[in-house]
Amino acid sequence: MDRALKQLAGKYKYAVAVALLGVCLMLLPRGEAKRETDAPDTRGAVQSEMEATLAAFDDVGRLRLMLTGDAAAQRWTGAVIVCEGGESAAVRLKLTQAVRALTGLSADKIAVIKGRP
Repeated sequence: MDRALKQLAGKYKYAVAVALLGVCLMLLPRGEAKRETDAPDTRGAVQSEMEATLAAFDDVGRLRLMLTGDAAAQRWTGAVIVCEGGESAAVRLKLTQAVRALTGLSADKIAVIKGRP
């Protein structure tokens, strides 16, 4: 009996070691909780940086940008831009193209509206 047990232990020692290593890895904490708390700051930082970039375009005037989506993963679902120059088709096109390039959103998910930001 003792001999048979030793043979089994020798035969499956690597499988047991891998299984124990897997269990230990599953018990380690993940960094996801911290990532979720950083999401609002991430969204605000991205929006502020994009606002500064977009406001530098000719004929745009002052503007305000709002992004919707998962800020932690930077997967955006929509964007709204309210700007003083929003009545101009050229301004709307420039802003839409820039937001598409920066976020990966399609043009139908981006709204450019004339208004007072």
